[in-house]
Amino acid sequence: MSKNFFPVWASYVVALLAGIYSAFGLFLSTTTQTVTAVTPQGEQVSLYGQGLYRHDSVFKAGILRGTDAVTLFVGVPVLVIAARLASQGGLKARLILAGVLAYFIYNSASLALGAYWNEMLLVYISCFSLSLFSFIPLFQSIEIPALAQAIRATMPYRLLAGFCAFSGLSLLVWLADILTSLTQGKPPAHLDHYHTEITYVIDLGILLPAIYLSSVYLWRRKPQGIRMAAIILILLIFTGLVVAGQSVVQALDGIIHTPQEYAAYVIPFVLLSLIALGLTFTLFRNISKA
Repeated sequence: MSKNFFPVWASYVVALLAGIYSAFGLFLSTTTQTVTAVTPQGEQVSLYGQGLYRHDSVFKAGILRGTDAVTLFVGVPVLVIAARLASQGGLKARLILAGVLAYFIYNSASLALGAYWNEMLLVYISCFSLSLFSFIPLFQSIEIPALAQAIRATMPYRLLAGFCAFSGLSLLVWLADILTSLTQGKPPAHLDHYHTEITYVIDLGILLPAIYLSSVYLWRRKPQGIRMAAIILILLIFTGLVVAGQSVVQALDGIIHTPQEYAAYVIPFVLLSLIALGLTFTLFRNISKA
């Protein structure tokens, strides 16, 4: 593969853009007067009042800053390394880069659509666009015939299929939130002054179908399943890191969840991330060098 392959050099630009917006999110120190917003339902919401996320709620700001920490200190370096490896043209390296780019698509889309308007909006949009249009040709470059030849006979298709199917169940917690809110006739908890929760849209509308489509392919021992599973597993690893980072930053901000909330929204994603890490190594060990 040529070193001028678009997804490779574009990934370096994505890393730069993500480094900029995550650093601003973590370290920008501008302060405004703390204010209270009122939602359409008449509920009062305390805004963070400082830095890039000064107009976001205190609850949401901790989530955003925790994610920024993972993006800056883990995501950006891993993306640069993955792009460097992919420039050498290996099949494994391209699979890894695709998985890492999937995280940046998710992250930049979440910020562009979910964070309250701030000065980084154009950076979010640029990062999202470049990540997406890098991911598409990279995914297409991982051709099924070549992948099928590289997969060893020891690839644990059924194990991967079962894990993907099981991990998809964790996303149903968002469906429970939505149905509970619809039944009670009020917005979900912590929606605050936002119009919707973008995580619900991405996880239920994109990730959940992708996970179960991958499970079906894997159960049928199709190489398409391996291509999708590699990306999903890497994304799950990042998800656990992000959830842990969010919880730590929120705790530093004085937001301590109930044991039930940690059990429903934190621990499952962290455990799935750890399992996904092990299965990622297993998956790549069963792909020959190509």
